[in-house]
Amino acid sequence: MIGETRTAAQEKAAYIEQLAHPMDALVLLSEVLNLDFAPHGLDKPLSDAALAAISGSRAIYDRVIRLSGKRNPTTRDFITHSGRGTLHELPLFVGTPHQVADGLEEWFTTAACDGFVLAATHIPGAYEDFVRLVVPELQRRGLFHREYAGVTLRENMGLPRPQRGDWMCRKPGA
Repeated sequence: MIGETRTAAQEKAAYIEQLAHPMDALVLLSEVLNLDFAPHGLDKPLSDAALAAISGSRAIYDRVIRLSGKRNPTTRDFITHSGRGTLHELPLFVGTPHQVADGLEEWFTTAACDGFVLAATHIPGAYEDFVRLVVPELQRRGLFHREYAGVTLRENMGLPRPQRGDWMCRKPGA
């Protein structure tokens, strides 16, 4: 979360956090856990069969079990303890572009991670703010490249351009 000042970034984060709604979390949970929570109600413990039907993120499932302290948590427990649909779901760097770059640099150089996946805290604007404000700071520090091999992701990853028909299944020996 980036702002002109740390206070502005914190105020932006607080505003966005208060927009979160439990239904948002439930939709995200249903998607990531591959389970329709609708038939289970909010406060009834999920059955062993319902929990066994979860085929998505094991990390979120384990987190809810651990934080709720229940073998059979409720839908509300999943909303409360998963962190989905809130800014608390992920590590969040909040501050000026310099402060956000400091946090990213610390994690990267101390081997806390080997890269980052950005998640928009708000749309429109989050990705644009990051590219406009933080990327130049990371480039100045030598932590983000300035040169590209080509204009496409394929070219930048060194992958050959597929030829017409490459996608078709071919019979052996054909």
